[in-house]
Amino acid sequence: MTDRTIATVLCVAAEQLTLAMRGLVLQSEGYEVISASTFEDAMRLAATRDPDLIICEQTIGKESGARLADCLKQLHPETPILLITGVMESIPQSLAVDAIMTKIDGPETFLRNVAALLESPGRRPHAA
Repeated sequence: MTDRTIATVLCVAAEQLTLAMRGLVLQSEGYEVISASTFEDAMRLAATRDPDLIICEQTIGKESGARLADCLKQLHPETPILLITGVMESIPQSLAVDAIMTKIDGPETFLRNVAALLESPGRRPHAA
């Protein structure tokens, strides 16, 4: 664990392997990770756990990550959302998404994006 203040991160992806790998990367840096593999689970966990950051795939089963981001922003307007996509050109515009990256950007870029979003001005402070 690092000396960084722990933050709770909600990861949303349809594939369990993706959730497991992202979870391991985030946990290795000291983040608490909660995972959801469906739109409904993501909404339920966001409502009950109050995450500091939300990371979601562009495609979650038959649902859109951008649509999920729109719904999650209604619950938590100040919580940053990172959208991860396989193809950057296919991203629908969403004001709810704070950052977008591709799956091929790698773990270093992923962790830099996570840290930047958690440290961004205007973000609500983490309730420790």
